[in-house]
Amino acid sequence: MYDKYIIPVLVAGSILIPMFLFFVTTFIVISKNRQRKSELEKKEIELQYERQILKATLEVQEKGLNQLSQEIHDNIGQVLTSVQANLITFLNSNNFDAKTLIEATKNQVTTALRDLRNVSHVLNSKYVNRIGLEESIEKELAYLGAYNAINFSANSNCELENLPADKELMVFRIAQEALTNIVKHAQATKVTIDLSQNDHDFLMTIADNGIGFTFENESAKGIGLITMQQRAELMNGSLQIISNQDSGTRLVLTIPIHE
Repeated sequence: MYDKYIIPVLVAGSILIPMFLFFVTTFIVISKNRQRKSELEKKEIELQYERQILKATLEVQEKGLNQLSQEIHDNIGQVLTSVQANLITFLNSNNFDAKTLIEATKNQVTTALRDLRNVSHVLNSKYVNRIGLEESIEKELAYLGAYNAINFSANSNCELENLPADKELMVFRIAQEALTNIVKHAQATKVTIDLSQNDHDFLMTIADNGIGFTFENESAKGIGLITMQQRAELMNGSLQIISNQDSGTRLVLTIPIHE
């Protein structure tokens, strides 16, 4: 009785099983293609981001070299020029107080050597990592304060937990960039850096009482601001900048401590 169903079942099975295998295979191929496409798109996004980081890094390096050149020319160069003038006077004239001139020249040379050490220290990542973030910031403020009519101060309202060396260096470079912008553009008379942390985050706040600034859109941001934000993102953090003409500019960097 069941024999008459065997042949139709076998025929149906011989048709349905290949169809099922075909659909399963097609589904697997489509899924694999979608996954491959998604991975390629992800890699392309990562590649574009890495290109942007590289471009920003190269531009920052070039800017840093220009700043170094300017520092040497404006500060150390002027001091050494004065030393040279004193020595020429010493050699060519008999009507001067030799002791006073030599003492002044000695002080100028001391100043030039101090400035050279400061420049080399803040540019050297190993030195920054060795002395730590707080001391590096204090040295930077002392150096800037010696040549600018700005009252710089740094505060730490708690015992800071040490950040990893790479994060400390990036935080310091963000502070350097912010301070450079303030000195050049803000027309400020007071700058304060506050370092603090809670159970989850490290925070650095840099505030000035300058004229503030505005930008209409993202494309209007300078390379310095873009680089600071990229460094914050690399630490899985955030960078908030609030600026207006009445109260100056306030920069708040927030980065997670434990990651």
